Amino acid sequence: MSKRHISILLGEAFSFAASGLAFAADIAVKAPPPPPAEVPLWTGFYIGGNAGYGWGVNTSNTLFNTDPTDLGLTALLNATGPAFLDLKPKGFIGGGQIGYDWQVSFWVFGVVADFQVADITASRSATVTSPGGVPALTTTGALSEKLDFLGTVRARAGFAVGNWLFYGSGGYAYGNVQSSLNVAVPGFPFFSSGNLTENRSGWAAGGGINYAVTPHWIIGADYIHYDLDRTTVTSVNLPVTTPATTISASQVVAGNILRAVVNYKF
Repeated sequence: MSKRHISILLGEAFSFAASGLAFAADIAVKAPPPPPAEVPLWTGFYIGGNAGYGWGVNTSNTLFNTDPTDLGLTALLNATGPAFLDLKPKGFIGGGQIGYDWQVSFWVFGVVADFQVADITASRSATVTSPGGVPALTTTGALSEKLDFLGTVRARAGFAVGNWLFYGSGGYAYGNVQSSLNVAVPGFPFFSSGNLTENRSGWAAGGGINYAVTPHWIIGADYIHYDLDRTTVTSVNLPVTTPATTISASQVVAGNILRAVVNYKF
């Protein structure tokens, strides 16, 4: 083989090697970027709805009265009042919630605010005749209590196991309470009536379980105990006299909620 042929072959080999290096460099430049860091499953804002059932604790009512004209109501109520003292409200509750969760390892921390309309109510009426020691008079009484709406703002803390989240919660609660009291003693004669609508505040605490069906859709079950302290409704004798004769009932406003929740996480 002549020197000329050898030179041509060496030149072609060099050109092929150079093009291969350029191709390899081009592949290195065009390699796909690394995937972004994975966002923890439970971190993010969410919004959703809830519906469930609420049942109140015993309202532990206390009756008291003012009797400026000395009708004898104090003795009569002491004798007959316990017949219609205690209520146990119950009924539907449902609404919506918005919140944010932050996941660190398997720990999850967050805050949630919710608002629900409610029909957690109870009423009771009774007609009793006073026992010995009090004139034989018949007393008819009707008492009611209703939770009309309930809202909470709570901190949440829990731990995640795969697509499951187990948590506890606690914080501020507020609600609207409606109550009424009517008492009639025909033998005096005496009749009183009163209604009260009042916004109350207190606390709420509970816990729940969430399950992430997808990275965005979450379902779960939630339990909340709420306590809005006491409310007092006063009935006034009709027609109103001066000074007025009144009968009042002080009632506990507290209960429990078990509900299903559905959230969409952004």
